[in-house]
Amino acid sequence: MLVCICKGITDKDIKNAVHEGATGFRDIHAALGVGGCCGQCASYAKDLVNDTVSQLQLSNNFHLAQEVSC
Repeated sequence: MLVCICKGITDKDIKNAVHEGATGFRDIHAALGVGGCCGQCASYAKDLVNDTVSQLQLSNNFHLAQEVSC
């Protein structure tokens, strides 16, 4: 899904940036430029970044728990 029309940035672009190490909106803004033109996408992009970071942390915690219990 297209998140930033001005820059042509998709939700996959943002999720990939998080998986590559971005930890917040500032990182995404610096890497992709999202939210730097008209700003209409910034709120949704922030939520998407936060949700993706949370999901990644939960996934990592789950995998760590499996390793410890085995």
